This record gives sequence, C-alpha cells and structure tokens, in this order.
Amino acid sequence: MTSLVIQTSDKPFPYSNPEIREHVVLDFGNRTIRLTPDESISKPGLMRDRQRCFIVMSKKDYYLYVYEAQGKDTVMLARYDCAFGLKKGNKERRGDMRTPNSTMKKPFTISQIADASTWRHDFGDGRGNIKSYGDYFLRLVTPGHSGIGIHGSTNNAESVPGRASEGCIRLKDADIIDLRKNYAFMGMKVIIKSEMEDDLPFEIRAMHKQHVERLRHLDPAIVLTNEMIQAASAEQGRVKKAAQAKPQPKKR
Repeated sequence: MTSLVIQTSDKPFPYSNPEIREHVVLDFGNRTIRLTPDESISKPGLMRDRQRCFIVMSKKDYYLYVYEAQGKDTVMLARYDCAFGLKKGNKERRGDMRTPNSTMKKPFTISQIADASTWRHDFGDGRGNIKSYGDYFLRLVTPGHSGIGIHGSTNNAESVPGRASEGCIRLKDADIIDLRKNYAFMGMKVIIKSEMEDDLPFEIRAMHKQHVERLRHLDPAIVLTNEMIQAASAEQGRVKKAAQAKPQPKKR
C-alpha cells in the first residue's frame, strides 16, 4: 500500500495517490462506498488527562481521530477507520440515511456508553436479526435527531471504511473496544466534519509533529457525490439471500 509522505512544515498535506479512492460497491442491493483500510493507531501512553480528550471525524477521508488538548498543544492519541451513513450530506430527517455534521463551536457530546454486545438488528438483507453493534454503543447528543451513535461493525466488517449505515458511525469491533477502554467518557466532545471539510489547523500541526502517516487524504475535487454514486458502474459486493421456499406437503 502507498502511504502518504508526511512533510515537516505546517503546510497542508498533499492529497493521496489517485488510486486511493472511493469505490462504489453493490452490497445487498444498496450502492455503498468502500475504501482501502488503513492501520489503526492508539497511543494511550501519550494521554495526560482523559477529560481533555475529544473526537474529530472526517467524512471526507473516513477516519475517526482522538485528540487531547495539552496546554497550547494538541496531541493525536488515536485514529480509526470508520463508516458513515449510506448517503452523503448533513442529516435532515429521520430515515434519510445520513450522518449529522457538527463543528468545533457546536460539538456533539457522548450522552451514554452502553453495553451493546447482545444488540441485534435486521437490515432486511436476508440475514435476519443479527448482532450488529460490537461491544459498545456511544450514544451522541445530536440536536434535532435521535438514535445516532458510534458503535462496532459486527457482521458488517466489510463496510469499514466506507458508507453503509443508517446514520450512525461504525468502527471495527476491536477499535470500538479500544475507544471505550482508553478514551471515551460521558460528556466527551465529538466533531463530525462535512464531506468537503479538510484537516483543521491543529490537526495538521499534530500530524506533522508526530510524523503520522495515513493512507487516505482525498482531494475534494474528486470525491463522489450522491448523484455520481448512483450513476457509477458498481462492483459486486455481498448478495441478498433469497427467501427460503416453504416445504410442500407430500402427496398421498
């Protein structure tokens, strides 16, 4: 895999290789997005005060970052691949399959950390009522909307990183455990950047200073719109299971 070369200046990073791009995949009949997975990073040893940690997600590059404000500095503690709602754009109403946006000035917050290890969901794809949320569900306060959270991807690991959920944020199962164990807390601030928003200044400084490498930094000029996703030639992903026919009574 080709990794982005990190420069030592404070200038914005160059965009990643054009080969690192969004792929349209037909998954259980839905047009979803898939990308090449990146390595997870977690360095809890760099943390000084858990209560000063916060989350920033990039809907453009499909990452969830954990940062900590340390005096006048900001340190990146963790980075995970993630998946967002099936449709791009800011959430407007229930059922629109979008993940809501937030900002540094008006962040979301974690209101509940729930044990989701037994939670199940029927996606209507023929697999039935299956485990779907990993070990934890970090419920978010998202004004105007409800039911949005950060959780695992049990039985849907293929969807991370990408777009496939009904609006929640999916992590790999191991990553939701790591996030819960090492960083998450009630009241933690969560920023979800829009699809066209790039790295924030403090993110650029933190990644330069820590020599962080990442696979994906997509050029906003070539990211796919909802219309482009619908018009694209889709790769074949998982196929919806056909309903089993009921056995016919034997003739006598």
